[in-house]
Amino acid sequence: MVQRSYLYFAAKSLAFLSLVSLLFACGNSEQVVFKSSGVTQTFSEGKSAIPKDFESYVYPDATTSGSVSAEEANDEQSKFLMLSSKTTFDDVSKWYQDKLKSEHWKIVSNQEQSKVMTLTGSKDNTELSVMITEDSGITNISLSIDKQGTRAENDETKSETDAPNKDTPPTD
Repeated sequence: MVQRSYLYFAAKSLAFLSLVSLLFACGNSEQVVFKSSGVTQTFSEGKSAIPKDFESYVYPDATTSGSVSAEEANDEQSKFLMLSSKTTFDDVSKWYQDKLKSEHWKIVSNQEQSKVMTLTGSKDNTELSVMITEDSGITNISLSIDKQGTRAENDETKSETDAPNKDTPPTD
């Protein structure tokens, strides 16, 4: 379960980086918003990319790379924020562990390997994941917030909106 959570978060972070890079490579726009199948998706870059949910979780000297938000009509939300810092991996890791504890998050998972840490907390139908890596003296921080909407679902279950319909036809 914990390994699956780590891999899922890593895959979401990689997908986020790819999408942000593609969307902003050819233009000067700081934000792209589109709606599809009842979900509003927002891609942002730069300092203005920090969603309100993340404001208190931005490491003090971090630079913002970008963010992605997906919001459904039933209040279910997923948001991602990418940051980088010149502060050491150990200092950034300690700051996030202390931050989540001080804000009364229930720590669900805390995994650390060689210069890679994943910390996941839950509180009030919300899950916050922090992934920290260090590469060439730069500490990269990936934040993810998932809020359950009015229709709580199991990840393993297919929802009605996932079923093929006029807006989302079946694929092979």
